[in-house]
Amino acid sequence: MQHSPSTSQVSPRHTRILALASGKGGTGKTTVAVNLALALNRAGYTVCLLDADFGLANAEVHLGLPSPLKTLENILFDAVPLEECLVPVRPGFDLISGSSGVARMAELDVAARKRLIGELSGLSGYDFIILDNSPGISAQVVSLCLATREIILVVNPEASALVDAYALIKVLKENGLWWPPLVLINRSESGMQAKQVFTRFQETVQQFLGLKPLFLGAIPLDDAARRISATGKPFVSLRDDLPASQAILSIAKILSERLNKDWTKNKPADFFENAVVRMKQRPDFGLGGIMANCSAPTDDSSQPDVYMELVAVLDKASRLCEKLLENQAYAFVRDRFGLVRLAVENFLHPLDRMRKPRGALKPRILVLSNHEQMRTMLREIVSEVGYEGEACIPGHGNFLKFRDTCNLILVSCDRPEALIRASLAQMPEVPLILLTGFGSSSLELEFRHRTVAVVPRPFHVNELRTILQSALH
Repeated sequence: MQHSPSTSQVSPRHTRILALASGKGGTGKTTVAVNLALALNRAGYTVCLLDADFGLANAEVHLGLPSPLKTLENILFDAVPLEECLVPVRPGFDLISGSSGVARMAELDVAARKRLIGELSGLSGYDFIILDNSPGISAQVVSLCLATREIILVVNPEASALVDAYALIKVLKENGLWWPPLVLINRSESGMQAKQVFTRFQETVQQFLGLKPLFLGAIPLDDAARRISATGKPFVSLRDDLPASQAILSIAKILSERLNKDWTKNKPADFFENAVVRMKQRPDFGLGGIMANCSAPTDDSSQPDVYMELVAVLDKASRLCEKLLENQAYAFVRDRFGLVRLAVENFLHPLDRMRKPRGALKPRILVLSNHEQMRTMLREIVSEVGYEGEACIPGHGNFLKFRDTCNLILVSCDRPEALIRASLAQMPEVPLILLTGFGSSSLELEFRHRTVAVVPRPFHVNELRTILQSALH
C-alpha cells in the first residue's frame, strides 16, 4: 500500500533517516520510536517506521496492530514487492517489520543487493524513515547507524545504561563514526537530572573518545504514559497532555527544525546499499578490550584512552592534508575528512603510470584479499564502475598471469598479511589502493612508495567507486 502525501507546509527536500539505538535493552527505545513516528506524522510529515530489531520485532505490538504477514525478509529472499510489506498505521504513517531480514542483509549477492536497492528506493517518498534498531552492539546495529548521519542514542539515567551507551559509541567510533550522535535521556526524574546526566556523559565521551554528543531532549518518568504503553497503544495518540507526550512532541519539533547539513545526503537506496556493504566488511567490535578497560570510564585523566588519542592525532593530520588537495576531482576527501588518506608524497607518479594502458581492452583491477566474501564484493564494485575485475587469492599462481595487463591492485589488508606481501612483491611496478582499518597494517608503510590511496574501513561504496573512477578514468 502506498503512503499518503505529506500535508506539511514545509517538507524536507530529501528523506531523513533517523537511526535509534541503545547500548542495552530496556531503555524504552521502541516506545520512543513509535511515539516519535506518530508525533512527526501528526506534525504533517510522512513517516515510515522500520522495525529493525531482528531478535524481538515488536513495534506492531506498541501500535496495537496484529503481526505483519510479510516482512523485510520477504522482500530480500522471496521477491515480494515493497508495497505488500508496508503496514498502514494511519494516513502518512506506515510500518515495515524487519524480522530477521535485517540481520541477513549481509548474505545478499550483487543481484539480490541490486533488487533490494531497487525495491527500497520506493521509500524515497517519505519525509522520515525511523529505524528502531536492536538493543546492544551487533554488526547490523553498527552498520545501520553508520550508514546515516542522524543517530539517536536512547539512554536511561542508570549507571549501567550509560556504560553500555559509552561502549556503543566507542564501537561506532572505532568503525568510522566522526559526527556527533544525538542523546535522548528517557525516564528522567526531572529536567535537572537529565541535564546533569547528559553533561557527565558528554564530558566522558569527549575526554576518552574525542566525540561531543549533542543533547536532543529528555522524556520524564510518567506513570500514566507507562500504563497506556502497557495496553499496546502509543500514549501520544491518546493523551497529548501527558508530560511524556509533551516531551515527545517537543523532540519531534526539534528534529523537524534541525537541518543538519549532512542529512540531505541520505537517500534510502544509498543508505541501504551502504548498510549492506558495511555488514559485509565485518565491523570490528573489540568488545573484550571495551569490557576490560572501558566498562567503567572514570574522570581520572591519568588513564587516557591511548588508542583514541592516536586516532585524534591522525585526524588532525588528515585535516592538514586536505589543504593540499585543491583539485575538485578529490572533493570527496574534503567532504569526509579521514575517510580516504591519500599517500600525498607518492601520489602523482603512480597515478601517471596507472593512466597508461597496459594491454587490456579496458582497465583491469586485481582484487587481493584473504577472505572470499570480501574478494567477491570488491570485484562486484570494480565491475559496477565499468572496469575489468579479477579476484585473486594471495599466494596462488593465477595472480601472476595478470602481470602485464594489470593497471591497479585493490588490496584488502586483512590478516594474515604474509601471503599478501609476497604477492605484491611479485608485481613491483603496479600501483595500489589499500583498504585498511580494523587494526594496524604494516603493508601501508612497506608499500607507501607505490600506494595511490589508502581507504580506512568501513568505507562507503560510492566513495570507493569515486576513487576508482578518478584513478583510471
